[in-house]
Formats: sequence, structure tokens, C-alpha cells
Amino acid sequence: MEYDAIIIGAGAAGLTAAVKLSSLGKKILLLEKQPVPGGFATTFNRKGFIFESAWHCVDGLQEGGELRNFLEEYGIIQKINFIELKDFSRIIYPEHDFTAGFNRDSFVKYLKKSFPQESRGIERLFGAFDRFYRQLDRYSYSKIPVSLKIALAPILYPEIIRASFITAEQFIGKFITDAKLKGILTDIWSFIGLAPGRLSAFYYLIVFRGYYYLPTSYVKGSSRELFKAMAEKIRENGSEIKFNTPAVRIITDDGKAVKAVVTDKEEIFKAKVVISNANPIDTLENLIDSPVTRGRYHKNLAGLEKSISACQVYLGLKKPAKDLGMDHFMFSVNTSYSHEEDLESCLSADYDNCSFSLVDHAQVEPALVPDGKGSLIIMAIDSYTNWEKLSPQEYKLKKQVVAKRLIQRAEKYLPGLAEAIEAMEIATPKTMERYGSAPGGAIYGFAQTPEQSTFRRFPLKTEVRGLFLTGAWTQPGAGVHACFISGMDAAKSALNSLRR
Repeated sequence: MEYDAIIIGAGAAGLTAAVKLSSLGKKILLLEKQPVPGGFATTFNRKGFIFESAWHCVDGLQEGGELRNFLEEYGIIQKINFIELKDFSRIIYPEHDFTAGFNRDSFVKYLKKSFPQESRGIERLFGAFDRFYRQLDRYSYSKIPVSLKIALAPILYPEIIRASFITAEQFIGKFITDAKLKGILTDIWSFIGLAPGRLSAFYYLIVFRGYYYLPTSYVKGSSRELFKAMAEKIRENGSEIKFNTPAVRIITDDGKAVKAVVTDKEEIFKAKVVISNANPIDTLENLIDSPVTRGRYHKNLAGLEKSISACQVYLGLKKPAKDLGMDHFMFSVNTSYSHEEDLESCLSADYDNCSFSLVDHAQVEPALVPDGKGSLIIMAIDSYTNWEKLSPQEYKLKKQVVAKRLIQRAEKYLPGLAEAIEAMEIATPKTMERYGSAPGGAIYGFAQTPEQSTFRRFPLKTEVRGLFLTGAWTQPGAGVHACFISGMDAAKSALNSLRR
């Protein structure tokens, strides 16, 4: 059977590409190895408790937001409901404890009150933020051809160009000197996976806007409702989805152009275009049938740095977490203002001192848990190397030891947490590798350094004609919002290829 396009992987990016292409009349086949859509950002059920595997919340759903516009344009918005969060997080440091909302001016007011000696620098810093966002919006909504926009970027969008070549620390350091203030301003580092000294300023600014400037939402019923609605739309458009169907090979014309995709059942599906939402390493080193192409890409991919991983403890509780003191949807707990020190704690498996987050989805959507009960996720950044060489017995024991330690630390803020636990599941970097199809458990794809961000991030287009990549490992980067954009861009590239 022949299709216009085959999409490998029903993660956020793969679903987005499939919705767009199928809505434009293209015949699509979407292959997904798991039984449900969503990829890394799926949900699972334990003893009646529904947990988000990776999704905390998502931006871009406000009126006029990129994701909302996409969902409206392709008729998905009518199938789902959103719950707008009242604030982003309670942020805790040794000497500071405050709530971060989605209001720029309120955040500036708090920072100036806490660091009066830095008031002038704070004003100048947020002025620089504002200039960057204005230029980013002009770039995003400009009708100028992309090639011309890029050529004129140094003149029209100088802030974007500057942020593309420096780190978050360098960007902030131009205006701020106080080390504690710098730590607070870069609290979101764990949502990107790099400490400020190596984190791309461009990507830091993108994520910062999503949590400190604009409203953020949760999907009523969990993220699975959004992905289920997208899958329904694809089928309504006359295209097909096959779950529990891994792709095992991409057939090419000696590496020159795609011809077909082979599944684990030895089914062969022909297509003019293939979009892979699998990671580039698996796609270009394992799925491609051309040894020459695999070899060339191996040399390229081997030199790229993967992102950090994580350890997560999912808890079903006998009572709402709010009854234990969880007074916000999320807590960000930091033992140090230095995120470089924090990252070192994570890399060295120092679970006594690493930062961690607490997320209470049930506080936002009570339907995720049985009546009168609650849930909580404890997340700590972690390294794959802390887990990879353990024997099965050592691995099982370490999971319990780490979970117990993180629960003990969380009890400082939620007294009685351990006694309230009814169900528990533990995910490690090995879990991320297995279920998220993430080499090295890399939860953010390739590390978001300046050298691996913006126009230098791994491209959507490959050297094989008709083969495109999409998702967190490619442009523009990691995160649900970015994956939607990646899917839209991959679909656009596929359309251009089909026209040719």
C-alpha cells in the first residue's frame, strides 16, 4: 500500500505533522510502537491514579498563542478543554520563598524588593527580555520568505542573533552581579537540562517567557485527552494510525531517497515522504537501510552532546497533597543558588543536596485520582551514568533507596507524606531510555548549548531525499510547545517535497 507520507512515532511532533498533512488532503500512515499516542509525554494508571509521565503544563494556549492557533485551525480545540493555572510554581531557596505567576511586572516587583541594590540592573535586564520577545514575534509573524529573513536577521533581529551565540549566564551577567539573584532568575534550568553557564541564552529566553510572561495551562482529563483528540482528527481526515507497530527499517534507493517503511510484522508500506519522530540516533544509525548513510551520520551524531536525564517518583496518596501543605500546583526546591553546584550534585548522585520539584496535577484536575485522594510527582535531574552499570538486584535496591530519600526530603515541606502513600512507581534514566526511546535517557534530546541550539540544532531535513526528522532532538528543541512547532515545520517541509 502506498501513502503520501509515513510518520514514525506518535509523540507530540509526530501527531502534529500528521494532523497538518492529513487536514490538507494527504494520505498519511502514522506508526506508533506504544498502544497509545503521546510518546514521552504519555500517561499511565496505577491503582486508579492517573500520572503524567513527563508533562507538567504547557504554554502557548492563551488567546493568539501558537498552540491554540494550531488547534483552532485544524478543528481540535472543540474536542478538548483547558484548565488555566493560576500561577506557575512556588520557588524555594535557602533565603527566598515566593510564588512565580505569569506576570512579568509582579516578578520584577518581587525581585526589586528582594534585591534593591540591583533595581537598575533588573529594569535593564527585563528591558532586554522585552526587546528579544518583540523581535522574536516580528520574526515569527513576518511574511518575508525565510531565506530573506535569515539574511536580514543581523539588521532586523539583532537581539535574536546575539542570544543565539551566548549562554544564559552571559546574557544575565551583562545586567546582574548578585549571585543569588542570578540563581533565582535561572530557576527554570531544570526544565531545559543545563546549568546557566552552558545553557543557550536563546532557549533560556524562550522557556522563561512561557512561564513568567504568559499564562500556562493543563489539559482537562490529562494530556492523553489532547493526544487522543489529535489521533481522532487524523482518522477523521481519512488517514490511518497503527499502534503497537514499531518501524524497524526505512527502505531507500541506496540512501538517495526514501521508498518505504518496514514494520516489525514485516509489513512494507510505500511512501514518497517519511517523517521520523523517533530520535535521530535510532533513525539515522539503525532504521536507515544504507550502510554508507548510517556511517556518515554516525560520525556526525557521535560528536553531539546528549541532555541530562531524570529520576521521578510517582505517588498515589490517601489524601490530597494540599492537605499535607502542597499549597501550589508545583514546588521548585533548591538547596543552593548556584545551579552549577546543583548540576554537579545531580551528576554525582548526591540525592541529599540536588534540587527537586514537586508536582500536584490532582490539585488542578481532581478527576486524575479517586475521590478524596491525591497524587504527587517528585522529580530530580539525574545522570544515566548513575544507573547504567548496576546489576538487576542493585538497580532494584537503588530505586527504593533513592525514592525513600527524595520522599524524606519532600516531607520537610509536606509533613506526613510517607504515611499517606498508597501507590508508588519509580522512573529512572533507564526507564526514560526504555519507554521514551531516549538514548542515554536524555529527556531533552541533544543538550541545549549555544553550539546545539537555534540554526545549529540538528536539522529537520536529512541528506536522504524525502526523509525528515521532527521532535525534541531536532529544531527548535525540547518541550511540548517546541515539539508542536517542530511537527508543523516538518509537515511544511514534507509538503514542499511532495510538490517537487
